Amino acid sequence: MTDQMEVHTEVTARGLPASLWRPKLEAAPTPRLLPIVAGRPVTVIAPHPDDESLGAGGLLHRLTTAGCTPTVVIVTDGAAGYPGADPAQRHDLARTRRRETWAAIRELCQKGAQPIFLDIPDGEAAAHEDELTDRFTDLLPADGLVLAPWPDDPHPDHQAVGRAARIAATRAGRELWQYPIWMRHSVQPDDARVDDATLTVVCLSAAERQAKRRAILAHESQIRSPFSGYGPVLPDHVLELFADGLEPFFVPRIP
Repeated sequence: MTDQMEVHTEVTARGLPASLWRPKLEAAPTPRLLPIVAGRPVTVIAPHPDDESLGAGGLLHRLTTAGCTPTVVIVTDGAAGYPGADPAQRHDLARTRRRETWAAIRELCQKGAQPIFLDIPDGEAAAHEDELTDRFTDLLPADGLVLAPWPDDPHPDHQAVGRAARIAATRAGRELWQYPIWMRHSVQPDDARVDDATLTVVCLSAAERQAKRRAILAHESQIRSPFSGYGPVLPDHVLELFADGLEPFFVPRIP
């Protein structure tokens, strides 16, 4: 009798190959002067637990190692990543993802960071966009740097959080760097949404790449599905998009 292989429902379909974006990112300008000042506040706004590590983990590690003071804002509870989960499973997943976020932040921020969990239901950020704009405005410290999602990222939570963060940063006159998550997965490099004039790429050192990788791996529930019959949210073909040591950001001009 032969064992049958368990069939998993694919949660995240295969997207663009990781190699497609590399020529554009390797040719993009790098920041001539990173905004590093010891003691300067850095606020990372993440739509879901793990976006802080995937999108800006390497830069966050560099900034905090240089003495910047970090705060990480996690907008949604991250409970809706796996379809078919019942309410009790979603509740448990949200608690698990909060613990994973603490572990990831410890990998990225040598001097520690204070995470703030807003607990907006996963998938419902757009319904709370005005509220988020106000909350972000109140949270942003004086003379701080804001790392937030790219508003054109092909995920509705990322778009809503990115829009709210941009309005809040503009209101407060804060420097804003916007990171994409799903751009390399499903947006062509020549797409009209990709503004070459504001694109910059941070090239990570070996130590920064390692810290970013450890932080991503801390989000175990996304890399190994906790639910029988489902594949992970972050399968290997997605993780490959964040393993090349290139962190893209769009740096809009704040009026």
